[in-house]
Amino acid sequence: MLPPSSLTFPSLLCAASFAVLPSSLVGAESSDGAPAETVATTRERLNFDADWSFIQEDVEGAEKPDFDHSQWRSLDLPHDWSVEGPFDKEAPSGAAGGYLPGGIGWYRKTFTSPSDPAVQTFIEFDSVYKNSEVWINGELLGKRPFGYIGFQYDLTPHLKEEGENVIAVRVDNSLQPSSRWYTGSGIYRHVWLTHTDKVHVTHWGTQVTTPEINEKSAKVMVKTTLRNDYEEEKTITVRQAVDGENVSTEVTLAAGEETTVEQSLQVAEPKLWSPETPNLYELETTLLLGDKQVDDYTTTFGVREITFDVNKGLFVNGKSTIMKGMCNHSDLGPLGAALWDDALERRLKMLKEMGCNALRTAHNPSSPELLEMADRIGFLVVNETFDKWRYGWKAEDGTLVANRERPAVKYGYHLHIDEWWERDLSDHIKRDRNHPSVIMWSVGNENPEAQKYGELETVRKMREVCHKLDPSRKMTAGVNFMSGANETGFPEELDIVGYNGGGGSCFQYEADHLRFPNRFIYASEVPHSLQTRGEYRSHSRYREPKHQPADLTPEEVFPETHNKYESSYDNAGVRISARDSWRLTKTLPFVAGEFRWTGFDYIGESGGWPRVLGNFGIIDLGNFPKDTYYFYQSQWTDEPMLHLFPHWTWEGKEGTEIPVWCYTNADSVELFLNGESLGSKTFTEEHDMHIEWLVPYEAGELKAVATKDGKVIGTSIHKTAGEVASIDLTSDRESLEVGARQLAYLAIEMKDEAGTMVPKAATPIQLSIDGPGRIVAVCNGDPMESTGYLNRDTVTTFNGLARVIITTTGEPGEITVTASSEGLEGASVNVMAVPAE
Repeated sequence: MLPPSSLTFPSLLCAASFAVLPSSLVGAESSDGAPAETVATTRERLNFDADWSFIQEDVEGAEKPDFDHSQWRSLDLPHDWSVEGPFDKEAPSGAAGGYLPGGIGWYRKTFTSPSDPAVQTFIEFDSVYKNSEVWINGELLGKRPFGYIGFQYDLTPHLKEEGENVIAVRVDNSLQPSSRWYTGSGIYRHVWLTHTDKVHVTHWGTQVTTPEINEKSAKVMVKTTLRNDYEEEKTITVRQAVDGENVSTEVTLAAGEETTVEQSLQVAEPKLWSPETPNLYELETTLLLGDKQVDDYTTTFGVREITFDVNKGLFVNGKSTIMKGMCNHSDLGPLGAALWDDALERRLKMLKEMGCNALRTAHNPSSPELLEMADRIGFLVVNETFDKWRYGWKAEDGTLVANRERPAVKYGYHLHIDEWWERDLSDHIKRDRNHPSVIMWSVGNENPEAQKYGELETVRKMREVCHKLDPSRKMTAGVNFMSGANETGFPEELDIVGYNGGGGSCFQYEADHLRFPNRFIYASEVPHSLQTRGEYRSHSRYREPKHQPADLTPEEVFPETHNKYESSYDNAGVRISARDSWRLTKTLPFVAGEFRWTGFDYIGESGGWPRVLGNFGIIDLGNFPKDTYYFYQSQWTDEPMLHLFPHWTWEGKEGTEIPVWCYTNADSVELFLNGESLGSKTFTEEHDMHIEWLVPYEAGELKAVATKDGKVIGTSIHKTAGEVASIDLTSDRESLEVGARQLAYLAIEMKDEAGTMVPKAATPIQLSIDGPGRIVAVCNGDPMESTGYLNRDTVTTFNGLARVIITTTGEPGEITVTASSEGLEGASVNVMAVPAE
C-alpha cells in the first residue's frame, strides 16, 4: 500500500504508470526531465517534452522529413503560445478568450529509434489545443480536433532502422472564438514516448474495480486488454499482484489479435481511500512469454465505496460526506494553459488547506496529473468531458430555450460532435476510470438540449457509453434553467442531477426534491459570486438585481472603486452569495454538496475590455487569496482561524462608518480600535456565518480577538499605513531541484516605514535575476492588467502585492532575484538551485 499524501511536493503516482526504462532514444528524458537511466527491463515510458522546434505560423511542407527548421524557435513542452500575447481589444477571441491570439503553429522534433525489431514504439500526447495533425517521417498518423483529451499513435511501422526520425505536429486554433473561455494554443500538456514488446498491455489497458469491500477484505476485479503484434500466435501468461497477493491466467492470441482478460484478487484488511485518508494501492500487471517477462504495467488505485441517497446525500465508505467543491478551468493563471505540475499541485494544496474536498473539471478533461494529485492529496472529482454540444440559446417568454439554428460558440465543439463525441468520451473514461478520486462522469454543462426545442437522444447515448465502459460510477451533467429542463425530462436521463445556478436553479432544491423524490441532487455550479482582491463596495451589486441582498450602508462608502472591480464583502455576484449558497447546502441533507464558480481567477470570460479575467475566483490570478477564501476556511475547517477585513487605511473617510467583517470558526470576536473595545459579538440568526460591525473610521490600529470555549484562539490586526517606503520580497521556497521543473513563487509586498503593508500601493517594480534561474512569469492579480505575464522584468503592484514566478535554467547554484523601484531601496531574495535527489 502507498502512504497517504503529506501535501508536500513529492514525485507523482500515476493511475496507469510505467517503469522508466532504458532508452536507445537520443534526447529522450525520464519523467523528471533528467536523462533516462540505462536499466534493462520490459517497458519504458519516457518524457518527450525537451528540445522541440516551434514556429507560430502556417508553413507549407513542414511535415516533410527534410524540411529545414533550423531557424525556428527552440523550446521545451508543455507550451502555450496564446498566453505569450499580446492582449488586444480587437482579438477575435474576444472577452471569452481574454483578448489573446489563436492562430496556427508547427512543432518538430528529431530522434533516433530502437534497433530491436521486437520493440513497438508509441507517442502519446496528453492534449493538444486544437485540431492537431501529427506526422512521422512525412507519414500522417492522424488528426484530433478536440483539444482536451490525450491520444496515442503507433510509430513502429514508420520508423527508420538507422538515422534520425522526425515528428511534426501542426496545431490549428485559428478560428475564433473556439470556446467560452481561454483555452491556450499548442502542445500544452506533456508528451511521452513508450517502448513495449510486441506483446503488451494496450493504451489505457487496465480497468480496476473493488465491488466487494468489508473490514476484513476487498475484492479487486481486474480487466486487462492485451495485444499480440507478432506475426505468429503467442501464448501469454497474465499475472496480477497487489499487496502480496497474486493471480495468473494463460491466454493464447493469434497474430494481430487483441483480447481482454478478467481476473480477481483479495486485499486483506484494506486501507480505504477517502478525502481524509487518501490511501492508495499499486497493481502490478506482468505479461510473460514462457519464462520471459515482456511487459510490466503498474496501475494505482484505491479501495473505496461511494453511495448516494436521495434523502441523505453522499456517503463515502459509509460516512456522510458533503462535497465542498470548486470548479476550475485548466489554465494556470499567468502561466497560461501550459502545464507546470508544480504550479498545479500548489493550487490544489491551497484549496485543500481551505477545507475543499471536491473538484469539478469545468468543463473538459483535466490533465492526467490533476487526477493523480487528487488521488494522492484527497479530492472527490466530478470528471467533465464536454461543455456545450450542438445548440445555442434564444429567449422566449422571459426564459431561455434551445436555438437549433445558432451554436453557443461560433467555432465550438458542435463542428466535431457528430463524428467525435463517442471517441472523445470513451477515451476520457478509459484514461481516468482507475482513479479513486473520480466519482462521477459529467457529459455536459448548461446544454440547451435540456430545454424546450432541445433533444434527449444525445444524453441517452452518452449515458449508455458511460455505463458500458464504467458501470461502477454514476453519470451526470450540469443543468441550468432547471425549471425548463424539468418539463423536457432531461434530468431524468441523468443518474445524478447537477444544478447550475442559471435561471434560478439554485433556489429550486427543496421544491424539486418534493416534486421529484427519486432525484439525486447536488449543486454542480453554485454560487457565482465575484470579488476583486482588496476592493470593496458597501452597496450590493448582482447581475440579477432581484436576488440582490440589502446594502451594508445607506450611502456608498467606497465610491472610488472602479466599475470593473468587484466587492470583497460577499455582496457582488450573479444571484446568490457564498454564504447563502453554503447555508442551503449544509442544511438540506439531500443536497450532496456544492461546487462554487470558481476556485481561481482565470483568463477569459472577462465581461468586457479592459478586464481580461474572470473575477469569480476566491484566489486571484497571482495565487493571492481573497477575503472569500477565508469564508470557506471558516466553514470547512476545524483548525482555529480568524480573518479580519477590510484593511484600515482609508484616508479621507474619517468619521465614515466602515463595515468591518470577520470570518472565523471561533465562538465570538471582540473588536478594538486604538485600544478601545467596540464590543464582543457572536454569530446571530441574521449573521450566522460572519460577524460584523460598523466602525467610524479613525486612523490607527484595528484589532480583532477571537475566542472559543473561553480561550483566545486568534488575533488579527490591521494598522493604518503611511506612504510606501520599502519593498518586501519573499519566496515560498528556499531551493529548487535542477531538472525537476519546480517553481518558486515570490511575493512582492509594499510597506511603509513601520513595516505595515500599504494596501492600495500601485508601485512599478523593476526585476533582475542573477545565477542559474529565470523569471517565468509575473502577475499582480489586477483583472485589467493586459501588459502580459511571461518573460517580463517589470511588474506593477496591485493593491500592494505582486507575484514573480521563477525556475532554474539547468545548473546548480544560487539564484538571486532583486526588486527595485525609483526612490526605494531594493530588496533581494536567494533561492538555491540544487541537484535533483
